[in-house]
This record gives sequence, structure tokens and C-alpha cells, in this order.
Amino acid sequence: MPMNTTILVIDDEVPIRKLLGSVLGGAGYRIVSGASVAEARAILAQQEIDLLITDINMPEETGYDLIEHVKKNYPQLPIVVATVIDNVTEARLVLKSGVYGYLVKPFNKNLVLITVANALRLHELESRQQASRQALEHEHRAIMDNLPIGLLVLSRDMQLLEANKRMRSWFAALRHQTSLGTLTEFAASLQVDNLAAAVSGVLDSGEGRRLNAQLELEHGIRMFQITIDLIPTDAAGNKALIVMFEDQTEALTLERELRQAQKLEAIGQLAAGIAHEINTPVQYIGDNIRFLADSLSSLLALLEGYGEFYDHCRNSDGAEELRQKVEKLYADADVDYLREEIPLTVQQSLDGVGRVTKIVRAMKEFSHPGSAEKVLVDINNALQSTITVSRNEWKYGAEMETEFATDLPPVSCLPAELNQVFLNLIVNAAHAIDTRVKNGDYDKGLIRVATRVDSDHVVIEVADNGTGIPEKIRHRIYDPFFTTKAVGKGTGQGLAIARDIVVEKHHGLISCMTQEGQGTTFTIRLPLA
Repeated sequence: MPMNTTILVIDDEVPIRKLLGSVLGGAGYRIVSGASVAEARAILAQQEIDLLITDINMPEETGYDLIEHVKKNYPQLPIVVATVIDNVTEARLVLKSGVYGYLVKPFNKNLVLITVANALRLHELESRQQASRQALEHEHRAIMDNLPIGLLVLSRDMQLLEANKRMRSWFAALRHQTSLGTLTEFAASLQVDNLAAAVSGVLDSGEGRRLNAQLELEHGIRMFQITIDLIPTDAAGNKALIVMFEDQTEALTLERELRQAQKLEAIGQLAAGIAHEINTPVQYIGDNIRFLADSLSSLLALLEGYGEFYDHCRNSDGAEELRQKVEKLYADADVDYLREEIPLTVQQSLDGVGRVTKIVRAMKEFSHPGSAEKVLVDINNALQSTITVSRNEWKYGAEMETEFATDLPPVSCLPAELNQVFLNLIVNAAHAIDTRVKNGDYDKGLIRVATRVDSDHVVIEVADNGTGIPEKIRHRIYDPFFTTKAVGKGTGQGLAIARDIVVEKHHGLISCMTQEGQGTTFTIRLPLA
């Protein structure tokens, strides 16, 4: 980690200064910042600075004015330019002014650290005037080889110029070759067809790109995030691009485990409620069956008496005593009451069985094992299943209102993961309403779940009239592990996972409209294409 290295950041935009300060400060550098050229002059006059990072376009005086001032008064101070200007002509003009690096906004964290490290190292070597070009290349190689990511350096004509130690350890195609060949050949060996196209796109547009790839290495299949960015060309005009391979297998595995744990936690919380939901109809089914059993005993006794009476009447004229016995059995059986109650009892039992069947079917659909492939899903049916299994979470404090579009087409999605999103939103709505119920604002709140078609999207809305979200924390609702619930009530993973499922896995959108004390509406937009 850098020790006693002070970097001066000059930019008129506060977010840019904070971002660079966070990235570089996290790497161990000491950061001093200012918003203008005038502030930069004052800071340089008061303290020793090891590296200057400056914007070009600023009010009053520009970055060029600051570069000229530094070259005149502090010729040994290395400079890195950070700017939104990303055309090659402007970059060459800036680099000709003698700066050590060129960063294009928005920044890539790894590229910022690499550029700053290279600038400081290059300046150190030049200032000593003892290191040869071979030593410079050695240091450069050491920096690249000790990075935790794989790096490829490319020329504009797609030739592979450099591959760091991490890349060579991962990919046998780079390990023993003195000539690295072309990117097209390397991409073909990886079976990543869109890598060469993405690099060409970066060269054409000047904007960095990212793509994900599942690659089979010697020690197994690994998941990589590949980042492509422009870099300043070297003295010979060869180096033009850097391709960074970041192994995200462990991170993605942990993410899946967290998601599965969160889902299992949600199902566990629902289990007690579902048991209660099933217990109610099962209890009155049992009561009704016991009633039918008792009633049947009376009816069988009556029927037996009628049989005796019929036999006696057929064979004898003296039937008065037996008639009285049958009349008593008829009165004891209360046949008129049974005639009314038995059909109702049977219907109630059938309704209870149907209710149990519905709950079990909804739970089965909700907890169906996830699939790696997207399938066509009836969103209305998925929402209804989630509402059914979560009923015990909301029924005491809220009414449930649904407004499902009848013309809703099937959506290609991961059903188990979307069910988890719907469950999180409904349970959150129930908890928000429960707070207002406990505060005495009303006896029961309202949760409204609606669907509709909007052009080429299916829209799902989950609205409640609960507490709403305070303004000061709204920007954090999708942060992992952030929660306002009591300990043991929530993990803070629900909305973070929901956003990942909707945005990253389904290329959709999730938004929130809320008013403190009035309620919240979450809107999900899923593409039909």
C-alpha cells in the first residue's frame, strides 16, 4: 500500500472529487482536493504534492492553465488528466503537454488505480535518472503481475502485446507462447464470440464496455466479468486498449447462496402461517365429520326402527307400541334439523378441502425449484400464488385488493426468483401497514396488487397505505444488508436481491414512489421481448 504519497485532485464537480478520493484513499493514498485552478495554486504553494490529477474543463481557468503553471513552477510534479473528453485527437493533445496519464469519465476503479500507480512509478524512475528502459519494463510487469485481475494489453489492430501472470496462469493459450497472436485467435480459443466485437466497439465509440462469460479452464468452469477500456498509447503508438478479466466465481456463488438462504428464510417464516391457514379449514372439516358421524348413528337407529315397524305392520295388527317407539326415535334424531344441517355440513367440508388444496397448490407453485433457463410464465397466476402463501403475513392488518389485466401475455422469466421478488414486496407492505395499525391509525390497511400491459412491457404494481419510506433513507433501500426493521425481523437483503433479480437477471426496471406517512408503491417493468 502507498505510504506518505499525497495526491492533489482538482475538479469542479463534487461527486468526481469524492469518487476519486474514495477509490485512491481506499488504496492507501493521502488525498487533498480543490474545486478550481486558484485553489490548486494555493495548495501547491503550501504543501508538498506527489501527484496532481486535474480536470480540463473548469470555470474561469482550465486544466491547461494549471498544467502550464505546474510545468513552470513545479516541473518535477507528475500530472494525470481526468476528463469527459474521450476523442483520440484531444487525448493526444493532452498527452503532448507532458502529463503522465489520461482518465476518461466515468471512471473504472481498476483503471484509475493502474493509471495512478503507473504515473507515480514512472515519475519515480524518471526522477532518479538511473533506471533503464529494461528496469521500467520490469517494474511495469511487476505491477501487472501482482494485480488480482487478469490483464491483456492490445494494439489498435487487435494484436496482443502483453498478458500478465494471472492471465497466463488461467489460459493455456497464453502460457508458453512467445508471440501472443491476435485477440480474434484468443477469443476463438475461449469460445467467446462477442469479445472481439466488443473490443471493436470500444475502438469505434471510445466508450468502455463490460461483458460476462462462462469459461472452462483447466481446473473447472469459472465465471468472468470482462472489462474493456481505452488506455493512453505508448511512445511507439502501439498500446491502445486494456482488457481486464475478473474472476467472479466465488462472489457469484456467495450471491446465489445468500439469495437461496434469504428464500429459505422467507419460506420458513411462511411455514408457520401456512400451517395456521391449513389448520382452520382442517379443524372445521373435522368438526363437521364428527357431527356427521353422530348424526348418522341417530339416523341409522331411526331407520332400524322404521324397518322393525314396517315388518311388524306387515305381519300384525297390533302396532301401537312399536309406533310410539319409532316416533320417539324420530324425535330424538331431530330429523328436520338434520335435513337442514347435513347438506350444509357436507358443503362446508368440501369448501374446506378445496381451500386446503388451493393453499397446497399455491405453496407448490411458489416453492418450485428454480430453473437456469427462462420459461414463459403467467404473471397473474404467480402473483395469486404468492398472495395465497403469504396470507398469514397480511390478513390480520390489511385487506388485499387485486386488479389483474385479463390480456396479460406470458412473460419469459425465472419464475422461482420472481416469486421471491413478489413475496418480498408483499411482506414489506404488510409490515409497513402493521406499524400503522399498532399506532392506531386504522384497524386495517390496504395492499393493492395490479398488473397491466404497457407497450412492450408487463407492469406489476404493489402498493400499500403503510408508513412510507423516510426521505433520508430512500437512497439506501436497495443497499445490501440495509434494514430499518428490528433485529431478527429482516436481513436487509430483500430489496437488494429483488433489484438484482429484476434488473440484472430480467433486464427490467424496479422503481419506488413513496410518501412518508401515506404509503409506498413499488413498480416492476418486465420486457416482453
